[in-house]
Amino acid sequence: MKTKNIGSFLLITGAACLAGNAAAQSGSDWDASFKKRIYIGAGIGATELEPRTDGTPFFVQDESDTGALLVLGLDFSRRLSVELQYADLGDSQLVDTTAAESLIGYTEASLSGLFYLWNGLADDEYLDFDGLDTRSGLSLFGRFGVGQMDNDSIGNVTFRRDNDVQVLVGLGLEYGLPIGLAARAEYIRYDSDAAFAGLSLLYRFGGRDIGPVDEPVLPVLLPPAPISELPPPPIPAELPTLPELQGLPELPSLQGAASEESTFDATDGDADGVTNSVDDCPDTASGTPVNDNGCEMFNGVIEGVNFLSGSDTLTDTARVALDEVVGTLSAFPEVQLAIEAHTDSRGDDQANFDLSRLRALSVVRYLIAQGIDIGRLQARAFGEVRPIADNATEDGRLLNRRVEFRTQP
Repeated sequence: MKTKNIGSFLLITGAACLAGNAAAQSGSDWDASFKKRIYIGAGIGATELEPRTDGTPFFVQDESDTGALLVLGLDFSRRLSVELQYADLGDSQLVDTTAAESLIGYTEASLSGLFYLWNGLADDEYLDFDGLDTRSGLSLFGRFGVGQMDNDSIGNVTFRRDNDVQVLVGLGLEYGLPIGLAARAEYIRYDSDAAFAGLSLLYRFGGRDIGPVDEPVLPVLLPPAPISELPPPPIPAELPTLPELQGLPELPSLQGAASEESTFDATDGDADGVTNSVDDCPDTASGTPVNDNGCEMFNGVIEGVNFLSGSDTLTDTARVALDEVVGTLSAFPEVQLAIEAHTDSRGDDQANFDLSRLRALSVVRYLIAQGIDIGRLQARAFGEVRPIADNATEDGRLLNRRVEFRTQP
């Protein structure tokens, strides 16, 4: 008796596709925010076993059984996981012309690539994460791999495998929680004579608990740009003298010229260049860059500083906004800044912190590249621990994904 197969051609083609897809995914989907994680799991389900009995005195009496599987995997990139699997697919029951019963057992050890094709958390350029970063939410995935089939028999039946190495394909849904637990519903076809449909539970290692909130100052390991020393301006040998003021007509007195209804105040109490009458922030420190209303320019969110989804790559809009910051910093060379990056609460908290760190450093590097002295800048990362809005709503998450500038003393 022989077990069915779909030929060596499909095996070679499938292995080539698996290698090509793995290389493509690792190149296109790899980003700094993704964290590789090992996972384990186990599953149970129904199997369908169909040994080929053509030309033999046997026929299949019961082709269904209960199967179980164990998995060990690695989340390799946002869209690719690599998985080792051992499956006990149960037994196929056969009878011969004398009504004697026999069993053929199936087990399979395999190596597969799982390709995550879709995730319920929308992948949007304004989101720090989609579910593919942490395998969170509902995902659709496909499976392709190769396996080693092993069979045994009970009774008077003999068998032969046409090929020990087989191709396997599958399709499934997975729902994951940020804490690392996940559930799968999956259908796997092992060559053409065995199939498994069932449920599995998984656990991913590598998460962490949120600890005390602090303000880590991240070192920026970039050498400062050399600053050439300018020679002092020459001092003239003689200073010009003022012309004699005697004999000039006296200026008329302005006392009483102002209208009683006038409330204009020309004084500038905090010496920031904005008069008291229009100064909304009358106590800013001297030398602090201020806007037209007399308030600090660098004391909160910088609008327009965005990044490509799940990465620390600045958008074109962000570069334009930072160019304006460069102009202001150049006009106020004594100002020192802290660049603080924040995320929303979607995804793993450690991955959120790592991403905010990379984004803060990305802003610092851009400012340095535009000529700002490294000694004036600090990068700070907070991840998801300092929200300013409700993370339960999309609008709130959008506000929490932000970069803030703070003037340092």
